[in-house]
Amino acid sequence: MKQHKNLPKFDDNSYVHFITTGTCENRPYFSDGEFCRILREELEFYRDKYGFTLLGYVIMPDHVHLLLWWDKMAKPDLGISKIMQGIKGTTARRIIGLMISGRLEQMLQSTSMIAPESTKSHKRNLRYRLWQHGFYDFNIYSEEKFLEKFDYIHNNPVKAGLVSSPGNYRCSSYKLYFDTPEVGESISPPPDMALGADAPRYP
Repeated sequence: MKQHKNLPKFDDNSYVHFITTGTCENRPYFSDGEFCRILREELEFYRDKYGFTLLGYVIMPDHVHLLLWWDKMAKPDLGISKIMQGIKGTTARRIIGLMISGRLEQMLQSTSMIAPESTKSHKRNLRYRLWQHGFYDFNIYSEEKFLEKFDYIHNNPVKAGLVSSPGNYRCSSYKLYFDTPEVGESISPPPDMALGADAPRYP
C-alpha cells in the first residue's frame, strides 16, 4: 500500500488512539452549541498543554470520537488516561457550573442531568454528571485503519440522520480539512496533515 509522508508514523511506540466516550445515560447534551464550544476549547487547551496531535474529532449529541497521536518515545510519561481525565474533567466542571448557575436551568430540568441516586455524592456538585465513566480506546497501527476511522467520524453525523453531508455538521474537524472553518473555530489541523488527493471522499 502506498505510504503518505504526511501521516504520522505507525509502529509499536507511536500509534493513533481512536477514542470514544459517551454522555451520562446517553443524553444529548452536546446538541447544545455552547457545550460543543466548551469541549472544543478544552481539546485545544489540553492539546497545547500535553503536546499531542489532534488528527480529527466529531462531537455528536451523546458521544464524542477523537483521533489523537503523539510520539511516545519523545513523551514516555504521557498516557491516554491522563489526557482524557483532563479533557472530561474540565469540560464537566465548566458545563455543570453553567447549569448550576441557572444560565441553562431550563435544559438542566428538561434533560434530567442529575445522576441516579446510587451515584450521588454529598460533596458539592458531584451529584451532577456529564460523562459516562471511562472511555473506549482503539489503537491504530496502520495508515489504512487510520483513514477508515478518519472517514468514519466525519460521516457519523450523516449516518445518524443529523445532516445530509459532513460539511453541514458544525461540531467536527471536517471543515478544517475539506472546507472553510466556522468563524471562531479555534482548533486547526496539524500543519503536516495535508491528506491531499488520497484523503477519504465524502458525498
